[in-house]
Amino acid sequence: MRVLADFCAHVGKAPDELVAFCFLRKRDTGVRFVSVKRRVAVNEWIEEFAAEQGWEGKEAVSNANIIRGFLIHNGVLIQGRVWTGD
Repeated sequence: MRVLADFCAHVGKAPDELVAFCFLRKRDTGVRFVSVKRRVAVNEWIEEFAAEQGWEGKEAVSNANIIRGFLIHNGVLIQGRVWTGD
């Protein structure tokens, strides 16, 4: 969980705030939905964070996927790179 904690500190959001950031509510109905634009923004933040940490290859993919796994577990479908062994 150190990776997630460091990422949250990096973006200035608590884990719950990070999840909440990915959701919006429809004005007319109040129905909550995942924002595509915010998902893209968070995915970019994850990639930038991984690069700033100096992670490369498998380490970059697996550590970034720790963060994505947390988001997925909390209802935010977010995808990143897959480790192919290269």
